[in-house]
Amino acid sequence: MGQKQKTSSKNSLANAFDSFNMRVSDLGDSYRELTNKIEKLNLEISKKNRQLEDNFYEVNKLRLFFDSILNSMIDGVIVVDTSGTVVLFNRGAEILTGVSGKQTIGKHYNKLFDKSVSNRFSPLYTLSSGKALLLEEKEMHISNGKILPVRYSTSLVQDSSNNILGAVEVFSDLTRIKHLEDEMQQVRTQTALNQMAVLVSHEIRNPLGGIRGYVDLIAESLDKDDPIRNMIDHVISSVTLLDEIVSKFQIYTRPVKPHFDDVEFTEFVKDVTEFFTEKKEFVKRNIRVIIKNGIKKPVNVRLDPILFEQVIISILDNSFKAMKNGGTLRINISKNNTRLAGNSAVSLTISDSGSGMESEISKKAFVPFFTTREKGLGLGLALAKNFVSLHRGQICLESEKNIGTTVKIFLPME
Repeated sequence: MGQKQKTSSKNSLANAFDSFNMRVSDLGDSYRELTNKIEKLNLEISKKNRQLEDNFYEVNKLRLFFDSILNSMIDGVIVVDTSGTVVLFNRGAEILTGVSGKQTIGKHYNKLFDKSVSNRFSPLYTLSSGKALLLEEKEMHISNGKILPVRYSTSLVQDSSNNILGAVEVFSDLTRIKHLEDEMQQVRTQTALNQMAVLVSHEIRNPLGGIRGYVDLIAESLDKDDPIRNMIDHVISSVTLLDEIVSKFQIYTRPVKPHFDDVEFTEFVKDVTEFFTEKKEFVKRNIRVIIKNGIKKPVNVRLDPILFEQVIISILDNSFKAMKNGGTLRINISKNNTRLAGNSAVSLTISDSGSGMESEISKKAFVPFFTTREKGLGLGLALAKNFVSLHRGQICLESEKNIGTTVKIFLPME
């Protein structure tokens, strides 16, 4: 029995050992299979990582490309989220408004401007209504006091599932276009005035001459003490005034051929100013005249002395009339960075501390026959503008009520 038990134990041990070996072998196979799967999984993960890196690179490349396009646009682009908060403010918007993107991102759209824009004229309207605005016009009141006329369009910003993410506004500066429109209107006005001048010359001046002749005959037949003579004198004064108006009207509409000459600009301005200020008795009215020359060497300008003298006198006369209670008249001559007719420019600035004008009135300062004075004809500055244009120059006016008026003239230098 002892021998059989020993044999049976040995067999059991051998069987157990074989079973263990088989399990170890199976475990080895499973381990190798698992290792292979892990290797395959690592390869897949590496492949996916490379794909993600490639996708990220492409997305980043597209984002940079998109940012580059946005920042190279001359138009302004503003994007707001669903709450109206600014999330994008491109370089074009910064240039047009003079406000940096850092100052705008995170602010509500209506906080960007001094004067809140009505929601009807902003991307906020598009957010609330879902309706786009196409090529409409408005004024932006920028924080630096500048008023910017713009043409703008708005639309919704949506994702691929049509979920609304915000709204975008694209706007462009209309300042130059508005200026050109004003110039075109002035050309039309000038053409109409030229046509009217012909009519005025024939239909008004001829009868005025007849009236004046008959009134003079009546005046000669009356005694000096005759009460009717006083009324006749009023008629003669009125006829004379009408004749003067017609004459100035013809001067404004008549083609002018300037005779240019080389003139030392600084001395010319001083001579005209001294002549006019002495004639108008600036000292008696307590008006102080300050002439400042910012150019040390002589400045030669090609101009018609007679015509340009009228330009300076018209401006000085307006300043004189605006300073009824005295004040200061400042005349400044300097070089300017503006290029006119391919040349550097000299600037003449005439500023007074007179009554000034409101903004809406100052915009019409160069319009023919526009005046706020009872006895004014409104031709002085209109003629000045025409004469400056004949010299290939530019003229502009800035005025503020109860502060004063500044007129700037730019002329090409030789």
